[in-house]
Amino acid sequence: MALLLNLIFALAFAGSVGGAVHLWRAHLDSTRRDGMQALAARRGWALTVTGERLGRAGTLRLVPRGGHPWMAEARPAEGRRGGPVTLYEAEEPAWTEGTLVLIACAPEGPRDAQPSAEPLPRPREAALRDLLGEDVARLAGPLEQVPAPEGVTALASGDPSRRLELEDLARVMSAFAPVARGTRGRPVLILSPEGMRLRLRRALARPEQMERFLDLAFAISRLIGP
Repeated sequence: MALLLNLIFALAFAGSVGGAVHLWRAHLDSTRRDGMQALAARRGWALTVTGERLGRAGTLRLVPRGGHPWMAEARPAEGRRGGPVTLYEAEEPAWTEGTLVLIACAPEGPRDAQPSAEPLPRPREAALRDLLGEDVARLAGPLEQVPAPEGVTALASGDPSRRLELEDLARVMSAFAPVARGTRGRPVLILSPEGMRLRLRRALARPEQMERFLDLAFAISRLIGP
């Protein structure tokens, strides 16, 4: 009898803890969503949230209420095989002559060290799909690694100096404080005939992180120019 009572009490306790955790997560999600709404109102953007489920975050989408059109999303998952991602997209600026992928890397060595390229892991196709997303990796077939300033790795299908200054982009991208450890916390820029994308392999939920990410996208857009 005592064993049965202990089991009942244990199950009841586990249920109460689980309920408390769920309520805490719901409160945290609500607080962060309110923070995103406040950010959108302050910056003149519109926020929508779709796909929310019990115990699972939905997709956050931000768009401007006027001016240059763009779209930013924080998705808990990308496609069938993709992980969480935050993505900025705009049709301009673009590079009509090719595709450029610029990957922010971890700082290595002293300031006067020789610039170093960070090779892609193998196999190449899987690495590009992870970096760029399934819908963009199709653009990456002819990409080759090209010389780049310290702090970034560059892949391109042409000569990017015909469109932009890599030094300027490397400076702003390497100055971005990573939102997580490892490569998933660092931004990846994709410039192609379809426009500009800035990508993080992490779904941002905090408004201050989203604002920093979008300010980086706007700075890059201004540096590239029309």
